[in-house]
Amino acid sequence: MNKDKAHEEKGRKLMDAVERVVDDAESIIATVDRHWRQAREAWPSLEEEALRDEVADRLVEHFAYRSAVSGGVSSLPAMLPGLGTALALTGGTLLDLSLMLKFEVEMALAMSWCYGFDIREAHERRLAFLLASWATADAQGGDGEHKGSSVAEANEDMSIWNYAPRQVPKLLVQVASRIALRQVSRGFGRLIPVVGVAVGSSMNRSLTRRVGARCKEELKARRAEAREADSPDDVVDAVVVQEKEAQDG
Repeated sequence: MNKDKAHEEKGRKLMDAVERVVDDAESIIATVDRHWRQAREAWPSLEEEALRDEVADRLVEHFAYRSAVSGGVSSLPAMLPGLGTALALTGGTLLDLSLMLKFEVEMALAMSWCYGFDIREAHERRLAFLLASWATADAQGGDGEHKGSSVAEANEDMSIWNYAPRQVPKLLVQVASRIALRQVSRGFGRLIPVVGVAVGSSMNRSLTRRVGARCKEELKARRAEAREADSPDDVVDAVVVQEKEAQDG
């Protein structure tokens, strides 16, 4: 197996692992609804779009906290000299990456619902996976290959929102491979006992916040474009619809 195929296989395994642990759509929708109600109670006079942005910010903090906890926990094996250090290097980094991506994918799904896209549809769910993965690769920096570029211009200036369902899995694997390679270098700071826990927690929170900011930016732009194009099928205003259904019930 050549190096490229090995990297691709690693990316495929990573995405398979993440897909197995990501919450289902109904659980994520319930999380959004809770934050939506809390924001509405805190700012009853806020206009709808401004309130939507506030909910998105709350969701970023919600998932950044969970990402931080996972980063600290996955660094704990470094507290055990020798065996613990080896485990932290070979297993902890991979565990941390899977958990961090789980929360970032759930964040992208939650924010997609918040901005009116129906994550109960399989293709929308896949697009949220792709959005989170691409934003993570961009936030990691590394070689700077795509740093600062628009997530919507993921490949040869083609918007990820326009990818056909059969194209998304292939691009997901490519992006996941890049994330996995970059994560190895991030893992060494965790090998220092005690310090590794703090480093893992802080790095994960910071990265997830950057990913959240990028997801918010891209989803706001997608929502605006869909509304300008008068495409009601693309923007379902999912949260608003659900609120009205609850009131009618």
